[in-house]
Amino acid sequence: MSTGVLIYCFNSEKILYHPVANFCINQVKQNLRLPVTVITNSITKDYLIGANNVIVIENKSGNKRVYNEELTEWFNLERSQAYDYTPYDTTILMDADYFVYTDNLLQLTNTDYDFLLHDKVHDLTNRHSYEYHDRSMIPLVWATVTIFKKNIRTKSVFDLIKHIQQHYGHYCRLFRIDFRNFRNDYAFAIAMRLLNIKNFIPTPMATLAINCQILEINKNGIKFQYKDSNGENTVGMIQQQDVHVMNKEIPFNV
Repeated sequence: MSTGVLIYCFNSEKILYHPVANFCINQVKQNLRLPVTVITNSITKDYLIGANNVIVIENKSGNKRVYNEELTEWFNLERSQAYDYTPYDTTILMDADYFVYTDNLLQLTNTDYDFLLHDKVHDLTNRHSYEYHDRSMIPLVWATVTIFKKNIRTKSVFDLIKHIQQHYGHYCRLFRIDFRNFRNDYAFAIAMRLLNIKNFIPTPMATLAINCQILEINKNGIKFQYKDSNGENTVGMIQQQDVHVMNKEIPFNV
């Protein structure tokens, strides 16, 4: 039975994702020692380094998001097809900006659960940046890291996510979701609610918010800076901590 990591990487006009993806791949190889498959497009594929397998698709944006106060393309419409793309029996579906500094995810691939993701997030700056309780009638989950095994049940999950994506406006009205621009986190949350799936990764997902400046990053950890509740610049550091880094302006010197 094979186990591997699946990530997506599409450069946009204003954000180059390939340096982020290449660092992500390096971290997976170092700490998880798993093969990596990257879903990308013909424009981005030549910039990728270290992947065991590259699948080229001609993706469509179809979405926009505000990043650093500018509107940019948001390539987030392919995740619902992860079940179809993955070559592995057990897959860690991971955002390219999720960096592993431990082997903790390996333990989660060896459980009896066939579908796992985070339902809680921890802001490493303790500013509680991700409180969305009043933004919908359904609790948010985080599709940033999703572990799934290929079987009939998980296929039904992804088939339902495809359906929700096609009719996202309807489900936003149904669950009173404020985020009307398609978001995978809510599509996954709706699918899990409708299928009564209640299995979650037991620890909150550690996250550095988009307004955290990354000062230094290497294979051992990250040094970052942010403004605290008093407006003062504060410097923090993490080691031995898997982390989702929202700010894509990262000074890679690896």
